[in-house]
Amino acid sequence: MLDDRKQIAAVIRDYIARERMSREQFAFKTKLGKSTVDKLLTGRFSDKTLSIIESQTQLSLRPIVGGSFRLPNDTARHSPKAADLKPLDKPSIAVLPFVNMGMDPEQDFLADGISEDIITALARLRWLFVTARNSTFVYKGTAVDIRQVAHDLGVRYVLEGSVRTAGSRIRVTGQLIDATSGKHIWAEKYDRDRQDIFAVQDDIAERVVAAVEPHLYAEEGFRASTEQPDSIDAWGLVVRAMTLLNKVERTQNEEAQLLLRRAVSLEPRYARAHALLSWAIWWACMCLWAPDVEAGYEQAAIHAQDALALDPGEPWARMVSGLGLSTAGQHQRALAELETALMLTPSFALGHTALGWALLRVGRFEEAIVETGWALRMSPLDSFSGFYTTTHGLALLGARRFEEALPFLRASVSGFTDYTGPFNTLISCCGHLGLIEEAKELIAVRDRMDPPLSLSLVRRHLHKFAHCEVFVEGLRKAGVPE
Repeated sequence: MLDDRKQIAAVIRDYIARERMSREQFAFKTKLGKSTVDKLLTGRFSDKTLSIIESQTQLSLRPIVGGSFRLPNDTARHSPKAADLKPLDKPSIAVLPFVNMGMDPEQDFLADGISEDIITALARLRWLFVTARNSTFVYKGTAVDIRQVAHDLGVRYVLEGSVRTAGSRIRVTGQLIDATSGKHIWAEKYDRDRQDIFAVQDDIAERVVAAVEPHLYAEEGFRASTEQPDSIDAWGLVVRAMTLLNKVERTQNEEAQLLLRRAVSLEPRYARAHALLSWAIWWACMCLWAPDVEAGYEQAAIHAQDALALDPGEPWARMVSGLGLSTAGQHQRALAELETALMLTPSFALGHTALGWALLRVGRFEEAIVETGWALRMSPLDSFSGFYTTTHGLALLGARRFEEALPFLRASVSGFTDYTGPFNTLISCCGHLGLIEEAKELIAVRDRMDPPLSLSLVRRHLHKFAHCEVFVEGLRKAGVPE
C-alpha cells in the first residue's frame, strides 16, 4: 500500500510537471486546499481526494483489491524511482516541527524556531544523519504516526515536542522516540523565561545527542554550536524569514528579504541573519527575480562575507560564497568553500546539492551525481525538491546518462514553473533521447519566457562550465535555433 501511495504521488507530480502547473494552480484546478495538495504529493491522501482528482483531471488512478490503487503503466514509468529509505547503518534522526500549544497562532514562530535551531545544532555532528528541515516540516499541523514518519524519512529516531507561552514564560517539552520499537528514550519539560529559549534549545540538543548515542557523544564532546543574538526579536525575524524562504516563490522571497534586513539592522553582528539574507538575494538572482542580477550577486557575496567574518562556521554563508565563486568560474576556490560548509554541517542537504552543482560545472560528473543523490536521500520531501531534482538530472545529463536523467528533469519543472533553467535542461535531455515532439512542446512553453531560448544564449551562460557542450548538443538535436 505504501509503495502504491508513493507511486501515485509520483504520477501526480509528473502530471503537474507535464501541464506546467504550480502547486497552487493544481490546487485551484482540483478545488483542493494547498495543505491537502502538499499532503497528496508526499503520499498522504484519502480515497475521496483521489476521486476528486480523477473528476477534475484526465488521470486514471484505478482502484484495486484492498483499497490501494494501481497506476496506469504509461504514466508510472515516467516517474522518478523513489529512493530506498531504509534506516541507515548509522544513527539517524528526524526532528518534527514542535507544536504551538498556545491559543495565539502568531507564536508559531517560537515553536518553528526551536525546531530549526535544534536541527541546526544536531546537523553539525559528523556521525549523526539529520533529515533536513524542509522534509520534516511537511508534517507540520498534522497528526502523525511516528513509525510511519520514520519509515518515510528512513531514520531510526524521531524527536517531537511542544511549546506553550504564558506572558513572559515559556514551557518547552521534548521527547525522543526509537521509531523501530516505539520506545520513549528520553523526555523532558522546561519552564523558562522567554529570553532563555536559546539555553533551552542547547539543553535539548545536548540531551538528545546523549540519549541517541552515549559513547559517540563522549567521543565527540558535543557542544551546541552557534552564537545566538541578544535580541529575541531578531531571532524571531530570522525564523519567520526561514519559513518564507522555504516556499521557493518570488513573493515569499521578497518578504523574507525585508524581514532579514530588519534583523540585520536590529542585530548587525547576527551571523545567521547575514547568511540567510545572502542566500535569499542569491536565490532571487538565480531565478532572475532581481532587477539587476549582477549587482544582486555582488550584494549576496558581501552579506556572505559579513556572516563569515562574524562566524567562520556559518554553513549558509559558506554555501553562498561557494556558489558565487563557482558562477564566476573560480572552481577550486568554490569547491573548497562548499566542502568546508559540509565539513561544518554534514547533514546540510541543500549544501550537498550546491556542491554537486559545482562539481558538475568542473566536469566531475560522477562525484556530482553522488552529492546530489545524497541530498535527495537526506530530504526526500523537501520544498526545494525541484532544485534538487534539476541539479541531480543535470549531473546525470553531464555524464551522458540521459535515460536516468529524464524522470528527474520531468519532475523538476513542476517545482519551477516560472524559471527557465529546468525547461532548458529537459529540452536538452529530450533532444539527446530523440523525444522531438515533447521537446517542441517544451520549447513552445519555454519561449513564452524572456528571453527566447537559443544556442548562443546558453553558450553565453555556460561557456565556463564543463557540461556546456553536452548541454548545447542536446538543444541542437531538439531543434533549438542558433
